[in-house]
Amino acid sequence: MSIEHMAARFVRRSRWRHAALVLAPLLVAFRLPAEVAPVAHRAIEAAGAPGNPKKVAGPLIDHGGVVLDSSTTHAIYWGTPSDFPADLQAGMADLLGGLSGSSYLDLATEYMRGAAVSTTYAGSVTDLSAPPRRAPRVSDIGAEVCRLFPEPDPDGVYIVFTSNAPHVSYCAWHAAAACNGVTFQVAYVPNQALLPACSPYTKVDLGCNSYSDGTVTSADSVAHEFMEAITDAHIDAWYDKNGQEVADKCNYDYQACVGLSTGSWQIQSEWSNQAGGCVQQ
Repeated sequence: MSIEHMAARFVRRSRWRHAALVLAPLLVAFRLPAEVAPVAHRAIEAAGAPGNPKKVAGPLIDHGGVVLDSSTTHAIYWGTPSDFPADLQAGMADLLGGLSGSSYLDLATEYMRGAAVSTTYAGSVTDLSAPPRRAPRVSDIGAEVCRLFPEPDPDGVYIVFTSNAPHVSYCAWHAAAACNGVTFQVAYVPNQALLPACSPYTKVDLGCNSYSDGTVTSADSVAHEFMEAITDAHIDAWYDKNGQEVADKCNYDYQACVGLSTGSWQIQSEWSNQAGGCVQQ
């Protein structure tokens, strides 16, 4: 990805769009430092309510970058266990373990360039140290993964949950990071129980399961980031002319409960080029 393209993508993804528009030329002129990596955020509207499904900007376009037709997910819980929703770890194990072989996961098949899509949940790790007290950068999340997995899986999606939500203005994000010469995928999910505006229940409560609001919200944000991580792993593969990815175009669109092998979930729909719209399963 070119420096110019990285700067433009950074502008599109930032909550502070006006400030980024001012800074983007400077970033290009002075070269982007290694710290500034392309990041795709799940947005909260400025008014505090979840973003509406994006206006259709045409289909997703294949820019030729990395997709993950076969992935492995890892959950990392960073912080004091009692600060997380009590049912979060059980819920995420059910969600991530249930994606394999599901019709929801199969929605990504059309972006795999002819390959079948599959995923395996590899389990979870807990780090009791304190997470960052400011909004973490890609390098912070990548370093945390590297501490726990010094030889990361290049097809791995490492989902880092923190017990806090330190002054963030988004629900979650995904990006690519590197450790010991290996590039891998990360997703950052701050404590969703502390971010009530991210809850799908602000739109509709479909009554899909009995998990807590924080865990239901986490599941929705994880589904969003995971589907983008496998279809646009390094933010250089599938996105539309406005930079929106497969989940962005259907953000907070819920048509029905999604059935997985491990239970039923209220997770958002995903964009289908074939259908020309948002599809749930």
